[in-house]
Amino acid sequence: MIFFKTKQDKGVELLKNGRYDDAIRIFSELVSDNPKDARLLYYLAEGYYKKNDIFETRENLFECLEQFPDDEIIRKITGITNFKKISSDKYYNSCLNFSSDGQKIIYVSRRRDTNGDGYINFLDNGGVYVVDINGKNEKQIVEDKFHNSDCSFSADGRYALYLSRRRDTNGDGKINAKDSAGIYLYDLEKNEEELLVSDKLFCRKPMFTYDNKLVVFCSWRRIGGNSGIYSIDIKSKNIAEIVSDLYENTAPVVSNDSKYIIYSSWRQDTNGDGKINFRDASSIYITDIFHRTTKQITEDMFDNSFPSYSPDDKYALFLSKRRDTNNDGKIDSLDFNGIYIYDILNKKTEEIVSDNAYNKYPMFTNDNKSIVFLGSTRRKYNIKNVELKDIYQNKAIFLVNIKNREIETLTSNEFLSSTSPRVSGTNKIAYLSWKKNTRRGIFVRDIYKLPSIPELKEIVKENL
Repeated sequence: MIFFKTKQDKGVELLKNGRYDDAIRIFSELVSDNPKDARLLYYLAEGYYKKNDIFETRENLFECLEQFPDDEIIRKITGITNFKKISSDKYYNSCLNFSSDGQKIIYVSRRRDTNGDGYINFLDNGGVYVVDINGKNEKQIVEDKFHNSDCSFSADGRYALYLSRRRDTNGDGKINAKDSAGIYLYDLEKNEEELLVSDKLFCRKPMFTYDNKLVVFCSWRRIGGNSGIYSIDIKSKNIAEIVSDLYENTAPVVSNDSKYIIYSSWRQDTNGDGKINFRDASSIYITDIFHRTTKQITEDMFDNSFPSYSPDDKYALFLSKRRDTNNDGKIDSLDFNGIYIYDILNKKTEEIVSDNAYNKYPMFTNDNKSIVFLGSTRRKYNIKNVELKDIYQNKAIFLVNIKNREIETLTSNEFLSSTSPRVSGTNKIAYLSWKKNTRRGIFVRDIYKLPSIPELKEIVKENL
């Protein structure tokens, strides 16, 4: 038998157990006696939300906000409403990135069923869009008759960079993600597009150097070969090899001083099958863009991925799989990553976030104090001999303080799921997010501040 301390506790338990009508009845009675209690009004709104009664949800959230709720309740409200919506979740958005000043976002948006399968999803073509951080002045710069991806800004904000697949290069009668992409440059002042690298080279992951002189990218140049890393000079159009395609290399990130790249590379047969490929463990390498000198910063006894630089270029950040976290007797792609920092000067590696939960997409905040990352619900300890389902649950976005390791939840995963967070130079995050029966919208929140009451009222109006 369960004994509840208060009537409110009983109502909360009923909400957890799916007895929404009973919970609404209890919280309606409590609100009737305490009409200015923000917490009770929130739980009443949550009951209506779980019943999919959006009108009553909105009305009770508005009333809750009139009572100036504390930060705990504001966080709960944003779990229902999400944060500032930049692009509608009626669309399937992807590939978002901030401009260097944090005032604009570039992204790919799929808004039509371009392949005729009756759905709008990642299989459709998407146009490239630019929008202000407040969600205004949206502009389409590339049509969705092409398959576009991997878009970003130059550091000075003058140009947009993206991949675009415009020919049936594999001969299957369709133009989609399986075709080879060209790298394109769009002058946002002149509204002019330029082809930088032909689709005769299979290109991926283009990125400007921060001095705006080069674009660094991965490319497969030989049939059956590996991916090398190259640069193209924006003015001269000269292409230079930075990292040989002797091994498979991926996802290069340029240092903020534009001198180095950091990337993952597969260079050892770590699984003993006689081949070197993506099934082996990858290491993190740093290569000088101009002098081609390379150093390995992680051991390939672990699988390491998603490297990036700190804003001051003193540290490298990466994911690493180092334990059998799902208890299946092997370490592979189904295990969780820990998040690690490498001190480039002192050559020291330190775990910042444990592999006790799912972690992905780590990145530094602009002040070098924290790391934003995507993850599942936090657990203190690994549970042995129990099937773990963290990888299948909704994902949240978290913030970890580098010094004290304290983790804060930035976006809840109770009613929604998120992915692909990006951090701006003004310490905001943009991310993709969706609920049941919606597609992927783009949302923005301040990393260190919750929305004000007036801002949250607007979010309730816009998002519910």
